[in-house]
Amino acid sequence: MSERLSTFAFHHARSKVRRPNYDRARLERGLVHLGLGAFHRAHQALYTEAALETGDLRWGILGVSLRGTAVPATLKPQDSLYSVFERHGETVYGQIVGAVREVAHAPSELETVLNAIADPAVQVITLTVTEKGYCQHPASGELDTTHSDVCHDLDAPSAPRGTLGVLGEGIRRRPRYAPLTVLCCDNMAANGDTVRRLLMQYASLVDGELAQHIETTVAFPNSMVDRIVPAATLESLAWAEKHLGLRDEAAIVCEPFKQWVIENRFAGERPAWEHGGALLVNDVRPYQALKLRLLNGTHSSIAYLGQLRGLEMVADVMTDPSLGLFVRRLMTEDLCATVSAPMGYDVHAYCTDLLRRFENPTLAHRTEQIAMDGTQKVPVRWLPALRESLAAGIERPFLERALAAWLHYLVVGVSESGQVLRINDPGAPALAERLRTAAKDAETAVRTALGHASVFGGEPWSEVFIERLARHLAALRAGGLDALLRL
Repeated sequence: MSERLSTFAFHHARSKVRRPNYDRARLERGLVHLGLGAFHRAHQALYTEAALETGDLRWGILGVSLRGTAVPATLKPQDSLYSVFERHGETVYGQIVGAVREVAHAPSELETVLNAIADPAVQVITLTVTEKGYCQHPASGELDTTHSDVCHDLDAPSAPRGTLGVLGEGIRRRPRYAPLTVLCCDNMAANGDTVRRLLMQYASLVDGELAQHIETTVAFPNSMVDRIVPAATLESLAWAEKHLGLRDEAAIVCEPFKQWVIENRFAGERPAWEHGGALLVNDVRPYQALKLRLLNGTHSSIAYLGQLRGLEMVADVMTDPSLGLFVRRLMTEDLCATVSAPMGYDVHAYCTDLLRRFENPTLAHRTEQIAMDGTQKVPVRWLPALRESLAAGIERPFLERALAAWLHYLVVGVSESGQVLRINDPGAPALAERLRTAAKDAETAVRTALGHASVFGGEPWSEVFIERLARHLAALRAGGLDALLRL
């Protein structure tokens, strides 16, 4: 077995692997990141790495895991070092990343985390906690005051466990003169505005003075992030070890493409992320809509169709003749027609690039991973486009079929090839139960599902849409995916 990656060992990495060109011993803590998963380490941390390589060493990252112990337990023995390999076919680029200065597990090191947020030297907090991490009611968009994390943190605000509670208590401890920027990097429309609204709602329930502190000293820029980062596997770790020449239990293998668009609205200073290619703009909304609908929306359809077909990887779905064609038409005909691009932006070229990325056979991106938390993702990735189209009297035949496939996926239990479907979505059981208890008639099932306000909202859906969705669901139930796609 190879020597493990660490401060003392990283000089032994293979010569083609890039190493930090700065003195990590001089790295200061200027950033706190909540949600220390693979995506952050393969995305925002790389932009910060590029900023550090300019010689400005104020921006070392404290990476925080709000729940699990696995990532801190893996990174601490490696002095928070890890490697990222970009791979498309035979083209490989690897680097060791030093931007994460230290890591912490919030439940067991809460004071460390809260005091870091309170430190005036920390001027930016970034977040990748997924849509469900903000305790937002998916239909109303407001703070879900019945959520267990919110209830806990309202009862014990000085010992929080949820994202909003940790932010709130850390900010409460900050000096009033110290500006702070909270930068959400999760896939939500107007993500900065959304986090600000939810945090203000939480803070107003805790302490009016805290709410005023947030309102006057904290900025919440909107942002858009894009990179496909599959979960690590034993195979990907072994492949990385071969190319690194060291054992790295936190190694990431991902695609070469990455993008970060940030609204240029900061309360204080920030890292020079533009050195890594970040784009600072006045309005990030068009970029968010493009990504949410064309990439994330298409990804969700790939996930549910692939799961029903029994296909493990995104690339497998793209090479399936009928599913691959469906996905392409969903993106280029239905979803593409619902977005407005920034001036001068070539949407069709963007779609072509997305499809090429999905087809990357060396990227082990699992459909099961993308299918997670559909009750949080579908309301932001699909439903706004459907609502807008229905209001204009426009049918979206591929997107409507994808919605039928998701509803079927929630209750069918097994794929067409006989594999048991493992649904990782805390909000799914309630919706699935409604579907199961509805009459076998597809239209009754559809009406029952659309009445689930926490996902589909309280506004009624048109009768013509209900009829079409019921027809798609009936075809799927009777003849499987091929019958659905033939309609």
